[in-house]
Amino acid sequence: MNAKTWNQVTGIILIVLAIVGITGIDLLPGLLSVNETPEIALHVVTGALALWAGFTAGGYSAFAVTYAKYGGLFYLVLGVLGFFSADILMSAGIHLDLVCNVAHLALGAWGAYVGFMAPAGKKK
Repeated sequence: MNAKTWNQVTGIILIVLAIVGITGIDLLPGLLSVNETPEIALHVVTGALALWAGFTAGGYSAFAVTYAKYGGLFYLVLGVLGFFSADILMSAGIHLDLVCNVAHLALGAWGAYVGFMAPAGKKK
């Protein structure tokens, strides 16, 4: 597994979630909500960046690795905030459900792992 793959998979998932949010489809009522405007915007921006890093860069290129590192850390922080400081996010218009928090933690841990564990100096 490399940073390119993480970016490609993450980008596709986030863009699909943005589309689902825009259409108003309720995937798992009470467990997964992705239809708030700030959350949709966040999915579009982070998903587009991940797609760009994943499809325009090599597996260990500087941007793919950097985005995996910091995108991963961002989603780890978002997952932790969702569990422990949900009020902060609610004030920004982002409502995070249990499934969102777990998904953010998993996505963040995976990204941080592939980003920070990328072989040093390897360009592909």
